[in-house]
Amino acid sequence: MAASFEPTGGSFSFAEVANHLRVDTETLRAWNRRFVQFLVSDVTVADPRYSTADVAALVTVQKLLDQGYTDEQVTQFLTPKRIEIKPEPMALTPANAAETTALVPQLFNDVLSTLANSQQSVLSSQAAVREMVGVVVQDNFNLKDENRKLRERMLELERALAEYQRREETRKERLESRLRAVENVLSALQQQVVQLVQIQRQRRRGWFS
Repeated sequence: MAASFEPTGGSFSFAEVANHLRVDTETLRAWNRRFVQFLVSDVTVADPRYSTADVAALVTVQKLLDQGYTDEQVTQFLTPKRIEIKPEPMALTPANAAETTALVPQLFNDVLSTLANSQQSVLSSQAAVREMVGVVVQDNFNLKDENRKLRERMLELERALAEYQRREETRKERLESRLRAVENVLSALQQQVVQLVQIQRQRRRGWFS
């Protein structure tokens, strides 16, 4: 019985990912090329290894394509959304023009900082979602392995039962054969006894004749 499936070094092979997604090798290589920007690992090598986040991204790609989304729509879905902040217009007067001019660099830095924090939050959320999907993928792998073990165990039990039935049939045939042999012996003995009785009677008649 094969050992329990565990990713080597925390990664999955090309064949394992293709088998999990139930796609052929050409389809998986095509997805590698079309959506390489969303894969953490280097999938351009001859024998790529996929991280859990990569498998989660490919699962998302497969689901979107199956629903009829185009490559462009899938790319837009997987690309983190940027948050646009529109500053409110401020009426400038000669009295506050100098103060406003002095505050522009600080305001610009604040806007950049806000955008950077927002972008980082979106990336963190996406990474958390991918990791969650990765956990589901791993559980799915483990469930498939447990199902395979159960099927193999059931096949072993069926083979053992068939072998037991075969042996019982063989033993039954042997017992029936022995029983027939014993019956034949008893029948022969009975015939011999009858013959002996007849001979004994004939001798007695000869004595008294």
